Amino acid sequence: MIPLVILWSGLLLYLPPPISPACFLGKEAECQDANFVPGSDLAGEGFDITKMQRLGTFVIDMSKWELKNSTCNLCKNPFMQNKKQKLPVSVIYWRATQKCKRSLSSSVYESSESLVSSSTSSVENNWKVGLGIGNKLSQMSLMLAGTNSKLAEYSMTKTKKDKFSFIKQSTSCAYYGYSISSRSPLHRELSYEFTRLPETYDNQTKQSYLSLVEKFGTHYIIQVKLGGTVQSVTSVKQCMATLQDLSTDEVKTCLDVEASASVMGRFSIDTAYRHCKQSEDKKLSKHSFANSFADRLTEITGGHAQDTALLFSASNDPTAYNQWLSSVPEKPDMISFSLKPLHMLLPVKNPKHEQLRRAIRDYILQRALWKNCSTPCKAGIATNPKEPCVCSCHNNPGVKANCCPAQRGLAQISVTVMKATGLWGDYFTQTDGYVKVLRNQKLVLGETPVIWNQNSPTWNWKFDLGNFVLSQFGELRLEVWDRDNKWDDDLLGACNIQLKAGVKEDFCRLNHGLLYYKMAVTCAPSLAGSSCTEYLGSPMASHLEKPLSHITHQCLLDKQSSSRKEEHPYNLISNHFTGMWARLVFYLFLPIVQSCTKGKPNECAEANFAPGSNLAGEGYDVTKMQRKGAFVINTEVWRRKDKSCTLCRNPYMEGANQKLPTSVVDWRSSKKCSIQVSSSLFQSSEELVSSSTSSIENNWGANLEIDIRQNKGSLLLAGTNSKLAEYSMEKTKRDKYSFASQSISCSFYSYRLSNKPVLHPEFKRSVKELPKTYNLDFKKRFYKFINTYGTHYITKVTLGGSVHSVTSIRQCEIALQGLSGDEVKACLDVEASASVLGKVDMKAESKHCNEDKDKTESKSSFSSRFNDRLTEVTGGHTTEPELFFSGGKDPSAYKEWLESLPQNPDVISYSLESLHELIPTKDPVRKHLRHAIHDYILEKSLWRNCTDSCKDGIKTNTNQPCACTCRNNPGITPDCCPSKRGLSRVKVTIVRAQDLWGDQTTATDGYVKVFDKHNIQVGRTDMITNNNSPHWGRTFDLGDVVLAEDDKIRLEVWDEDSKWDDDLLGICEVPIKEGQNDNFCNLNHGLLFYKTEVTCAPSLSGPYCTNYVGSPMNFHLEKVYTSRNARPVPAEILMSKGVLLDRLYVYQNTNYSAKTIL
Repeated sequence: MIPLVILWSGLLLYLPPPISPACFLGKEAECQDANFVPGSDLAGEGFDITKMQRLGTFVIDMSKWELKNSTCNLCKNPFMQNKKQKLPVSVIYWRATQKCKRSLSSSVYESSESLVSSSTSSVENNWKVGLGIGNKLSQMSLMLAGTNSKLAEYSMTKTKKDKFSFIKQSTSCAYYGYSISSRSPLHRELSYEFTRLPETYDNQTKQSYLSLVEKFGTHYIIQVKLGGTVQSVTSVKQCMATLQDLSTDEVKTCLDVEASASVMGRFSIDTAYRHCKQSEDKKLSKHSFANSFADRLTEITGGHAQDTALLFSASNDPTAYNQWLSSVPEKPDMISFSLKPLHMLLPVKNPKHEQLRRAIRDYILQRALWKNCSTPCKAGIATNPKEPCVCSCHNNPGVKANCCPAQRGLAQISVTVMKATGLWGDYFTQTDGYVKVLRNQKLVLGETPVIWNQNSPTWNWKFDLGNFVLSQFGELRLEVWDRDNKWDDDLLGACNIQLKAGVKEDFCRLNHGLLYYKMAVTCAPSLAGSSCTEYLGSPMASHLEKPLSHITHQCLLDKQSSSRKEEHPYNLISNHFTGMWARLVFYLFLPIVQSCTKGKPNECAEANFAPGSNLAGEGYDVTKMQRKGAFVINTEVWRRKDKSCTLCRNPYMEGANQKLPTSVVDWRSSKKCSIQVSSSLFQSSEELVSSSTSSIENNWGANLEIDIRQNKGSLLLAGTNSKLAEYSMEKTKRDKYSFASQSISCSFYSYRLSNKPVLHPEFKRSVKELPKTYNLDFKKRFYKFINTYGTHYITKVTLGGSVHSVTSIRQCEIALQGLSGDEVKACLDVEASASVLGKVDMKAESKHCNEDKDKTESKSSFSSRFNDRLTEVTGGHTTEPELFFSGGKDPSAYKEWLESLPQNPDVISYSLESLHELIPTKDPVRKHLRHAIHDYILEKSLWRNCTDSCKDGIKTNTNQPCACTCRNNPGITPDCCPSKRGLSRVKVTIVRAQDLWGDQTTATDGYVKVFDKHNIQVGRTDMITNNNSPHWGRTFDLGDVVLAEDDKIRLEVWDEDSKWDDDLLGICEVPIKEGQNDNFCNLNHGLLFYKTEVTCAPSLSGPYCTNYVGSPMNFHLEKVYTSRNARPVPAEILMSKGVLLDRLYVYQNTNYSAKTIL
């Protein structure tokens, strides 16, 4: 019986479709010789509205062109010398009309949400029609389209770290347009998938439906305009720009000026140009706006372009834009389109039509985002209904309208006068004390009330001094006065305070007595450092950063009543499903695409395989993140039953015809190369290893009951046995490391495997030899199978080349050189970009890196100084192991590697499916192999567990639960590292004295003064009366001290008489060295016993704390932990997840876990 869907899709297939006046009915010979019109196959691919992109899998068969009597529709292409080119039978209303913009369209978006929402501007119709996503959901502040797009990924992660605006600039040129016939034939692969869908959509079958949607998309294209477009989105840190005295609108205007120069081929000398030129000279150190604001995502659609910064290429290559534009007619892409939901391809009477509609709706809602402001406006108010989370500030001269500080150094200052002790203001009565607060010893900012007749008054009087730039504020002075008649009040002493960021309680010595106060200097938002001059950004609350990504992704599933009407309320679906299915079924003749044709037997025999067409046939181990070298798919089979094959023209191999294995479908040649280095800084090896899955494009845990999203925080699953894990994790046991990652890629080909691939004979034989049950007796045999073939097989692949370099950075070692991990990463980026571009990009970063290079101990390049590196070069040929940092040694190395990629590509991104999916459903081995793969992955996984508590800081980042952050300590960096060699904590204890002699007739009234290494008094003991051998036991914490050789502190022993005539009984010069030292010194008369305790800052040692030693983890845990903060998963957790374990494993693991409890 012919399946209904195939029969339906074939009806009226060969009726001539409507054509344009430029088109006519061609004869058989003309049709055979003619190429397809450019871009005629693009509308055949499925489209995912949540990703805003085509998926590379065809839903409409665009390979068929034959009408009756082997005729076809031929069209004259005016943009290609009026060549006659044929149309697929699915294409109607083809037009060739040029509509090019030489002007630039640009907008500013104050949030990533509004930016992502704008991405649907290329969709010309209402894509929601027919899905049941209407007013009810639009009123719920949901973001639906583009939430999983590159634009969303680029912009939304940034807004968690700081306040960003986004400037979008675009220009386009349209050349062709056409529609898709409503009678178009379905692609054979989709038809087959439709027949396999269950009749109903419910909790038991939803995975099958959602997997089909993920594979073929939510929609298909019904109308399209082809040409080329360049869209550039520049990220602007709002407060960083404000500190440069620039508004976002001003940055946009000047970027428009520079982009227009690339598009128009010249600068327009007008008011905007002159203003921008002045701003460059004054505010950006003569750097262009495009270079100063270079954090940019550029998408070039259609044509060929070497320069990815096409809109800002005027200074580098004035002809780049025109060269790209001239290439668009031959290589157009979609620039705007109309969509219909995928379920519309099924007949309305088919019950799967409605079920698929519900699945598509759920898929979209499951990936939707809920708009919800994470923080209220602290310093302003929300005034824009279109941007309800954007705050505006007014009536504050120190803060701009966007609630950013107007200049560096801005801080809010307050001082609290707490109390005084031991005042002496009058001879016959006690002190009538009050305190004045002055700026620069002249300007009185306020004073406390007078407290009468009290030598130890308590005020607790707080002065809010307001917002000031610290460098302009000068010195803060506290003067203590005794009230007499106002005009003749007595000054009892003054404290001069240097302002530094932070909250500090302190005291100072007066002429008589002490004054206690508390200073609070709070840097303005986005500023940090002791002088509030360092830009820090405004990250969102750490406790919200991780949960928001889960809360906002929700899926609403409608239920069906007996009458099949939708009911409310909607139910939540908690899981995210992906994947596709494969079976051991005979293979059908596979359809081909435009660049491919059916080859004759002699042509097939002579043709070579397309480069990389066999790579997807190998098994894949997700725990090692690598192919196994053992084939599960037979990629040597290319011959069809009639001895023909699929031949594809390879434009990167001089147009040679190359054959495909029968298991390969949807082969495409499309070059997408980036010249911009992508980089990240990872604070832990666990975070670095987790990032290695970025090359996997689907949910590899689907169908294995492994929820990779739910386990993301506690379990490390993929890549735990990879080269990257082996390289990075062992290091973290010996010191605190960060890891700088740089990568770049260039893709040339893509394809996917058929749903019915030809299995390799060895694999089939191995499957037959597997036991028919899975238990402890047969577990080893299943694991042996997995060790040979892997956990997964590749279903979809992008081929090309990539370079990935990971540099290990000792966090505290670079802090001692005055560098941060971000600075090292940025300078490695500059050097890597020089190798990629073939020249040093002379912009602000390069100058900054040259200055930072002088701080390093060797003063060599950053890549030479930080050379503990793992580099993986995928694809191509090169003899240079350090391809990213080869610019100084071999400037042509990167270019030569790039040229070798078309002939020798490798896998750079892919989709995976569990191996058990290749086994027929009725075979009992299928479910047992699935269980074994599930157990294998979980047994190889790692459990995150912090081995160190934060001694000097706090844990603030939910994404990095083991990372400590230190604030308000000028000697310690935010990474809790010492900022200088020699940093130590110094304490001195005045224990006692013996045989003092201070008075002739009575015993000594003794006390001790303590002076630091700069001879500044830092403390004094209490006075003990009438005792020649007093015992104080008083400890003075001198705080953080930078030690040097011969540093000493001074201890003075005094006998109190009338305060002004006290007698000095002796001085001790005490050397400061690391460790605890109990000692005594000789006075003029008697002995002073003291104790010094000097503790080196973390990672430092030696007598003067100048030697770097690192921060190794607890040696008891080192052997049993895989990394500093990850260990094998405890047996009880594995068993709770259904892993089959033997008793010995449980005993050993339990015993091991007991030993590692902190």
